[in-house]
Amino acid sequence: MFPPRCVTRHAKISITAIALYAVIILAPLPVAIGQDPSTPATPSIPRRDPSAHTQQNPDMSATLGVLELKIQMAEGSLKLNPSERNLTSLISSLEESLNTSCLKSLPVTLKYEGPPTNPNCIARMERLLEINPDNPAAICLRDGIAAPSCLAAYRDQKLVEFYDSSSLLEDLPDPSLKVGLSAVETQRLKVLSEMLENINRQFQNAESSEDKNKSMDDAVGVYDQLLSLSCRIVALRLRPLTENDTAIYEPSRIVEARKQLLQIPKNMRGDYQTQMLRKVEEELSLYTGNAKGKQELLDLMAVINQPDNSKPLTAIRLERSRIVLSSCYRFIEQATKFIPLFPAPKCHAEGWYSPQCINALKQWRNAKRQRLESERPAKAPVKGIISKF
Repeated sequence: MFPPRCVTRHAKISITAIALYAVIILAPLPVAIGQDPSTPATPSIPRRDPSAHTQQNPDMSATLGVLELKIQMAEGSLKLNPSERNLTSLISSLEESLNTSCLKSLPVTLKYEGPPTNPNCIARMERLLEINPDNPAAICLRDGIAAPSCLAAYRDQKLVEFYDSSSLLEDLPDPSLKVGLSAVETQRLKVLSEMLENINRQFQNAESSEDKNKSMDDAVGVYDQLLSLSCRIVALRLRPLTENDTAIYEPSRIVEARKQLLQIPKNMRGDYQTQMLRKVEEELSLYTGNAKGKQELLDLMAVINQPDNSKPLTAIRLERSRIVLSSCYRFIEQATKFIPLFPAPKCHAEGWYSPQCINALKQWRNAKRQRLESERPAKAPVKGIISKF
C-alpha cells in the first residue's frame, strides 16, 4: 500500500499533488500501463499481494449481529410474501453469513476441506440447501473449496453491469446500486485516474526493466484499491432459467390471501376463511382451464385452510448473476486484460469465497514467490563443504 499523504482541501490540484493525494484513495484505471489493448503483455509479477485485506473486519461481532438481523428480517418477509425478490434476499443473506462466519479465513489460507463442524454453520448451510439445493456457497461449505461440485456450482455465475432500469431494480432486494457511489467516492475515482495516467507515462518512458517493474508495482497497488471501491456494491439476482424450471414464488393471489388471514387472530378467522373458501370452491366448480390453473386454485384453498403453514419454497436451476456498478464492470475487464494474472478482478467478479478467486490467488502467490526467488542473490560457495545439490 501507499503511505498516506496530506493535501490542502481547497488547493488547486496539480499533477504532482494528485500523485501525493491519490495514494490513499480508490479509483478506476482509465489507461493501460504502456500496452496496446490488442497485445497485452505479461509483466513480471509485482510484489504486492491483493489477498483478503479488503475482507478483514475489525469488528466481526458487530458484522455478525447485522447479518443475523438481516436473515431474520428476510425470513419474516418471505413468510408473509413468498416472492422471488424476498427469496433472493434470504439466499443472499444466508450466503453472506456462511462466507463471513464459516469461511472467514479462506481468502488468507486458501484452504478449506469441509464439512463444517460449527453447529450454527451447519444450520445455516442446511437452511440454504433447503431453499436452494444447488447453491454454490452452501455446496462449497459442505464439500470443500477444491471439490469438483464446488467449482461446478459457481461455473455458470455471470457478472452483469448495472443499468438504471425499473425491471432490473424489481429483481434486486438491495437498492444500493440505484444510489451508487457517493460524491466523495466519485471524486476519489477521478483523482486516482489522473494518478494512473502519470504512472502510465512513467512506464512508457522507462528505460530499464527495473523502472518498468516499479511502475507495474504502483499500477497493481492502485488497481487493488480502485476495485475495492468501485466494486463495493454488489447485488445478487436469481431467476429461473426457463418457464419450465421450478417457480420460486407463489402467485400474488395466494400471497394476498395468506397475508390477509395472518393479520387476523386465529380465534377470529373462522368466518373469513369460510367466505373465502366458498368463493374459491365455486370458482373451481366452474373452472375449465388447464391443469396449472386448477392446481393454483387447490393451493389457494390449502392456504386459506391453514395460512400459518407456509409452503416451503425450493429454488433450483436458477440463473445466478452478480450485478455491479458500471465502473466496477469496466475496471474488472481492464485489469483482467492488462494484468492477466492479477487475482483481484477475478475475486471481485466471482466473489472472494469462490473457487475461481481462490485458484487465482494461489497462482498469483506462486508467481510472486518465483519472482522473489529469482531476485535473491546467489550465495557464495563455502570452502571445504561438498554439497550434492
